[in-house]
Parts: sequence; structure tokens; C-alpha cells
Amino acid sequence: MGTSTRHLILNRCFDAIQANGFETLRTDKEIARLKITKGAFYHYFPNKLELGYAVVDEVMLPYYNAKWAPLVDIENGVPAAIHSILETEKTKASETSIKRGDVLSNLILEQSHTDELFRQKLEIVNEVQIKILQRAIMIGRAAGELKNQTDARSMALYIIGQLMGCYTVSKVRASKETFVSMVGTLQKQLNEILMIHPTAPSTPLKDSQLPSSANSEKNPHDSILVKPSGKNGSLRKWFSKGR
Repeated sequence: MGTSTRHLILNRCFDAIQANGFETLRTDKEIARLKITKGAFYHYFPNKLELGYAVVDEVMLPYYNAKWAPLVDIENGVPAAIHSILETEKTKASETSIKRGDVLSNLILEQSHTDELFRQKLEIVNEVQIKILQRAIMIGRAAGELKNQTDARSMALYIIGQLMGCYTVSKVRASKETFVSMVGTLQKQLNEILMIHPTAPSTPLKDSQLPSSANSEKNPHDSILVKPSGKNGSLRKWFSKGR
């Protein structure tokens, strides 16, 4: 029951943050809507910031992981998978979701300069997406599907940054049509600068053929692993190689 109550609070507050941002979040109103006592709320979250940290760790991170999940264990077909993920973003877009914008982008703008721990947690959510894309691009290169000269790290940053920009521009214009058009342009750009349109290999790559951190592009986050810790599932960064 306790776990269920905690999840109810987190998901309710995540929805409220998506709609109106973190600073305007009224936890008393949200728990009242859930018919949960203040005592029950403070049992899990001593203050609003702790709630915000938990929302990022336990709701937002899985939310964004799910977006790029088709790339996590991919062995070939990387170009089609990236295109399909972006196509899903267009399909799922609604006038309401576009007016709200991307919750990660919103929180980065809202909280990164006010609380360092909040910034670090948001950076982890951003970095996990980049790492998924980076590895997929490296696999696409090894499979002969993507251009060999493609810098996987830079391209992953570019894709995430462009998609966040699509949400931001569309939000200020309050236009789903703008979002669909911008993401479509991103798909065309990636087709031109990233893909070489070969025939995909008929068999999956062997583990020995897959890129590893030992021969990948070097970057400050090369060995980051994100693992839950503590009673509220907060995140830790592990930087030691080979963990």
C-alpha cells in the first residue's frame, strides 16, 4: 500500500509538472485530489524539492528511456529505428502536449540555474538518452548502415538537441503543425547527413563486432552508468570503467 501511495503521488505530481511546471506545483492541492493526508505525503517527501528529485529519478528517467527503448538492444536496422522513433513523436503529438512542451526541456530551463542537484539529475536524464543514441549510431556504422565519418557522440547530441528544439519552437507557436513539420525536416536532414542506404546485414552483429567503450569516441560521460539507490530510488553516477 505504501509503495502504491508513493507512486500515486509521484505520477500525479509529474502530470501537474508537465502541465504547469515545477515552481507553480501545489503539492497540497495535488494530494487533496488524491485524497491523501499531508502526513502521508510528508512521510515520503519531507519537502517539495525532495519530491521534485524523486519525480526526475523515478518517473522522468523511465519515461525518456521508454522513448528510445527500440535502440537499446538493437543489432541492425538503426536508420529505420531512429526514423520510426521520430515518426512516433509526430504521431503522438497533440495540441495539448505541444502547448505543454517537453517536460525535460521545461525543467532544464526552470530549475538548472536554481538548484545544482536538480540540474545534475536532469543532466542524467539527458545523458542517458544521448548514450542510447550514441551506441546505436556506433552499431549502425559497424553494420555499414551509417556513414563511417559520423561522430556518434556529436550526432547523438545533435538529434536530442534538435528534437528538444522542435518542442520549444512549437510550444511558443502553440502549433502541432509546426512540430510535425520540424520533426519531418529533422528526419530528412538525418537521411541526408547520416545514412548511406546500404542493404542491411542479413545476420545480427556478433558481440565482438559491436563497438565498446574501449574504442569509442572519448567523452566525459563514456563510462556513466545510472543505477537506483536509496529508499526513494535516487540516482547515482558510476564513472569507473568496466563496472
